[in-house]
Amino acid sequence: MNVDINFIVGVLAIVYGLYCFIQRKLAPEHIKKLQTMIERNGERMGHSIHLFGYTILPIVAGLLLLYASFRA
Repeated sequence: MNVDINFIVGVLAIVYGLYCFIQRKLAPEHIKKLQTMIERNGERMGHSIHLFGYTILPIVAGLLLLYASFRA
């Protein structure tokens, strides 16, 4: 079976983004990076930075990698 590396990395990025999203909803107090961002940047900005960097960005990058994999 010939599987493209873009496909594998894309799926892993999407799974990671979804995992971070679920973790933020279930137990945000256990995420050390989120707590550090809140301490440094404030409540609202810390949540925004973490949401973008650890949820939205990996999902979008994963979707783009999947698109590149199927397009090739």
